[in-house]
Amino acid sequence: MKFLFINFRNYTSVVFILPLFFLWGCEVCDCENDLLSPVKVSQRDNKEMVLIPSGEFIMGTNKVDTEGTHKKIGAVKPLYLDQHPERNLFLGPFYMDRYEVTNEEYQGFLNATQFTDLPAHWVDGKYPEGKGLHPVTQVTWWEAWSYCMWAGKQLPTEAQWEKSARGPNGLPYPWGKEFVKGKANLGIDGDRKTASVTAYPEDISPYEVYGLSGNVMEWTQDWYLPYPGNSRSDPRFGRELKVLRGNGFQKAGHYFLPAYRYAFTRTEANPNDFFENVGFRCASEMPGNYQPSMVFSRLAPLVIAFAMLASTRYASARLALVKFVPCKLASRRKAFRRLPPSRLA
Repeated sequence: MKFLFINFRNYTSVVFILPLFFLWGCEVCDCENDLLSPVKVSQRDNKEMVLIPSGEFIMGTNKVDTEGTHKKIGAVKPLYLDQHPERNLFLGPFYMDRYEVTNEEYQGFLNATQFTDLPAHWVDGKYPEGKGLHPVTQVTWWEAWSYCMWAGKQLPTEAQWEKSARGPNGLPYPWGKEFVKGKANLGIDGDRKTASVTAYPEDISPYEVYGLSGNVMEWTQDWYLPYPGNSRSDPRFGRELKVLRGNGFQKAGHYFLPAYRYAFTRTEANPNDFFENVGFRCASEMPGNYQPSMVFSRLAPLVIAFAMLASTRYASARLALVKFVPCKLASRRKAFRRLPPSRLA
């Protein structure tokens, strides 16, 4: 019987150095984000997208309405409670459309696909004159989803949308900690109708995504469900309503009140319905997007590498590390090359 014997005296430095490469490269450095372009243009709809880098952000809130405001305004649900609890959440890198999808861009989608469902206010298959750069509205969730699929993207999740709006520090408004009237086409103080997606340059998030506070509310990918850790019972929770994020112009109603201006506010709607102040934008995830839950799968390269080192297959070990470890800085690739040349067992 043959036994595999490893002379650890010859590999001591390797045994200690390789874990350091793995841990330093993937826990401390931000090289995954460094390898991604800060801005890209999606090929199908030629729309500019902004990189939202990987990392933690603050999602939700612990605010409480102690005055029962929802009863005074006739709202269906208490304020803030469906946004509980506030928590730190990690997301891998993704891209977000810098601006909401416009009428002009949606027209391009219709022309390319012969999609038959048109926005309700369009006449003879055309958007209102002079509104090409306004966000497309009066589209259902399904129509918004169809556009994003055609463009090779998807509707953003709630978490992606909120991180894009609040930044890494959990700002209550995209532009900062205090609400400033006039920065966004918001409520009854704005235009009371859609505006060009570039009309409010101060409605900008820390990642330079525009229009997340106003103009139109936006469809997201998610069903209206309670957040993890939220024990509140609500008959509206379930897989019948989709979540809208952000706010928009208003002509009446209660959505112009301060409680609905926050970037953590959630609104729910039937995915088959459409509204004059609801539009959308798309997001694009990275292939193989890393999440903390993948930590065990990321140990696999080390196991493979050590097994190959044990059999003196140095080049194969080097390849395993370079290929599978997601943080591939050039300096580390040079370091890997300094391993001894291949020796077949």
